[in-house]
Amino acid sequence: MKKYDKKSAIKIIVHAAKEYEEKLNNKHFLIVYQKKSLTKTVEIGFRDMNFLHLTGVKTKLSAQQFYAACLESKLAERDFEIDNKGKVQQKLMVLPCLSKLMSHHCLVGEFINSGVYIRADYFVGDTKAILSVGFRNGNRVDYPVTLYNEDLKRLSNPTNKVLAIFSKSYKEKCYNKCTYLSKGQEIGKLKLEEDIRKRIEIVR
Repeated sequence: MKKYDKKSAIKIIVHAAKEYEEKLNNKHFLIVYQKKSLTKTVEIGFRDMNFLHLTGVKTKLSAQQFYAACLESKLAERDFEIDNKGKVQQKLMVLPCLSKLMSHHCLVGEFINSGVYIRADYFVGDTKAILSVGFRNGNRVDYPVTLYNEDLKRLSNPTNKVLAIFSKSYKEKCYNKCTYLSKGQEIGKLKLEEDIRKRIEIVR
């Protein structure tokens, strides 16, 4: 496993934060997936305070202060610590892939309680078996709590194919952009519940 010092960690974290700001922050995503013969959905959201947890580093800064320092390219080595167990190192390996997750083929699966304590209800992972993001159930939308350099199939069983992903600003009522559509699928033919369908307004 590649080992990053603080200098190289800053470069990775700052770049990932700027990508996060552009593609994920203050956005909600509706993930439509196939579970056996049923079509299911989950809604997830990304905010500034979530980014710190995904890096795994320890800091005395608040989550918002840490994120702001990243966006302003002011994050310094004195601002954070890297654990000696390799957890941060593993996260840094895949953190650059995070911003692309919602626009590519991915899988969804409920977390398997295998004895490892993870505060996540389910995971969304890429099909390259390198990135898995854990989400917890929220009141309005679910939110990210952890990131792993791990094959989703080791964390979830069964894993479910994602059919489509829609996005919107967290202030908007309806999903107005399709960021991913599986091959052979048509937005109008997705078997969605009526209340979900009413919240999708794609300009064709």
